[in-house]
Amino acid sequence: MSCSTVRGILYNYISAYVDDELADTDRTAVEKHFEICAHCANERYEIEQMKNTLHYEFAYSSPYGLKEDIKDKIAESADPSEEVITEEKSQFSWHWLNYIIPPFATAVAAVLIVLVLLPKYQLSVMMEEGVVSAHVRSLIEDNLTHINSPDRHQIEPWFTGKVDFAANAKDLSESGFDLKGGRLDYLNKQSAASIVYQVRDYVINLFIFPTTEDDMIDVKTYQNRGFNIVRWTNQGLEYCMISDLNLTELEHFAQLYRNQMPLPQSHI
Repeated sequence: MSCSTVRGILYNYISAYVDDELADTDRTAVEKHFEICAHCANERYEIEQMKNTLHYEFAYSSPYGLKEDIKDKIAESADPSEEVITEEKSQFSWHWLNYIIPPFATAVAAVLIVLVLLPKYQLSVMMEEGVVSAHVRSLIEDNLTHINSPDRHQIEPWFTGKVDFAANAKDLSESGFDLKGGRLDYLNKQSAASIVYQVRDYVINLFIFPTTEDDMIDVKTYQNRGFNIVRWTNQGLEYCMISDLNLTELEHFAQLYRNQMPLPQSHI
């Protein structure tokens, strides 16, 4: 099954697929395609993540005291000349609020999530999945490096004219992290530089690409499909390290690399 056919199913019958409502023959064909196409597999993952987020994040109860505030506002506008009803009747008359307020609060929360949280969350998921896919692709397609060299003074000039930023390759071989070379890649809808390192039998891809995010003092860590990811931003560039190396060592490697970088603007 081709990519165009699979994507047609995902976008035109998204609910049927995610809810396991496709015919067995169609579902089997799509899943076989996912096994050989990381891009289409990422599309399904993003759709499922969005659905799960909507499902769990929309479970909101009304804010504490909201019902009482509404009752007070209505009471303030009531005609003083009207007969005061009994407490028992008053409690019964407000019983409808128990049915009206929760759905109203849920609707407000849903709008806030869709307009504010989901776009940012979706972009983060897409970036993370893109890093994983690029890393896996470099390992299985014999495409790990476009320039093979342990010399940073050969790797850095190689990127000149291929990316519009400085791709800094640090020599950390004394700490056990051998510089293997570099590669031009594509991430976050733009060209990215990948600096390749190796420690023992573990390959580390360090992706570098432009970003509009502020400098990050501390790194962020993620786990995706068995890979560890360490991410930070500095002076308009985003750095993403990914490997199946254990997270403690990968964070140590990140710290060694960051120690040779200029301090974030917030430290200056």
